[in-house]
Amino acid sequence: MRASEFFPIPNIEEGSKFLAIQPHPDDIEIFAGGFIASMRDKGKEVIYVTVTDGRLGTFDPNITPGELATIRKKEAKKAASVLGVKKHIFLDYTDGDYLPHEELRQDFIELIRKEKPDGILLPDPWLPYEAHLGHIQIGLAGAEAVIFSIMPHFKPEGRPHQINFVAFYCTNTPNTFIDITSYFEKKLEAISQHKSQFPPPVFQVFSTYLDVKSKELGEKKGVEKAEAFKVISLYHLHVNVDTVNC
Repeated sequence: MRASEFFPIPNIEEGSKFLAIQPHPDDIEIFAGGFIASMRDKGKEVIYVTVTDGRLGTFDPNITPGELATIRKKEAKKAASVLGVKKHIFLDYTDGDYLPHEELRQDFIELIRKEKPDGILLPDPWLPYEAHLGHIQIGLAGAEAVIFSIMPHFKPEGRPHQINFVAFYCTNTPNTFIDITSYFEKKLEAISQHKSQFPPPVFQVFSTYLDVKSKELGEKKGVEKAEAFKVISLYHLHVNVDTVNC
């Protein structure tokens, strides 16, 4: 056995309850929509957490940030509903603002202790060339919350809870590939609910890209289409020099 194999990689499909955290409305559908749909189809619980209001995500100068935030929340609810998600938590941080790390970490600790999920989905904060600070901040704060949620003296108050796994999406170092062949169309249907982000011409191009990418990832698992995640346990998240290679 090699040291990098000492702590096994969890099987995320064995989880029964998931917290799916996204920086903006639409991130989860794009990178994990097939996985979410498959878990709900198996009767497993998925709770969405949308961190920011997405008010700046437009090229249209005629729509105000407040109007767009309202539109995007409605779109997010519709998209989650398509995938079968019934509970959707909006933290309503202002899109584009610097996200306060400690406050965000406490929000995530509180959610972990309250909801007691088996696993948590987060954007990979170590994705090379990621220029959107919000994705990095949320990924890091969420990962740190996983460590601290088991420690009773970390605020906020609440009974400690240990997460079994973290699944980082939008990652370039995946170690887990999920077959979404039967759920790819459902994933696209969910993404299409975000009409403010994907008007028909844009959606046509983007859906074609996702089709190609899912087939590339499917080759890694020997299936038609797949989504990819970097899945790690609690023991990979702190002073573990082998995590990068697991």
